[in-house]
Amino acid sequence: MKKLILIRHAKSSWKYDGLVDKDRPLNKRGIQDAPMMALRTAGALEKSGIWLSSPATRAIRTAEIFGQYCNRSLSTLKLNEQLYEATYQHLITEIRQIKDKWNSAVIFGHNPGLNDLIFAVTGEDLENLPTCGIAFIDLEIDHWRQLDNDTGALTRLEYPKKRV
Repeated sequence: MKKLILIRHAKSSWKYDGLVDKDRPLNKRGIQDAPMMALRTAGALEKSGIWLSSPATRAIRTAEIFGQYCNRSLSTLKLNEQLYEATYQHLITEIRQIKDKWNSAVIFGHNPGLNDLIFAVTGEDLENLPTCGIAFIDLEIDHWRQLDNDTGALTRLEYPKKRV
C-alpha cells in the first residue's frame, strides 16, 4: 500500500504586470492559508516520505511554508520541472518513477492536473481542488509503477474554507 498526498499551491498573486506565470508569488491570502493548512495536517505530513514540487515560485513557497510547520528540512524537497502545468497523465508518469523505498509521496502542484489526477485515480469528481487544498489518497499498489486509473481511494480532503 502506498499513500499519495496532493497539495495545490496556495493562492497566488496576479498583481505584477509582465511577470511570467512560473514566477508568480503567493498573495496575502496564500501566505495566511499555507501555515493554517500545514498545522491542520502536520501529523500526517511529518511522517510522509518524499516531497516533490513544481518549480513554480508559488508551489515552492507553499512547500517551504509546509516544511516549516511539519518539521521537514527543505533540503529534502525535490523540484521536478515536469510537474509544472502537467496533465494528469504526465503526473502519473512522474509518480510511477518514484523509488519504492518511499511508501508515501507529497506533491505540490497545480490544477487542472491535480484535480484530474484525483478523478482518474479515485473516481472522485471534486470539480475543483481549491488553492492550498490537500487530497490524501490511499493506493492499492505495492510499487509506484503500478499507479493507474482506479487504483486509489480518497481518504481525506482538506481546504482552507472547510469547517473543522
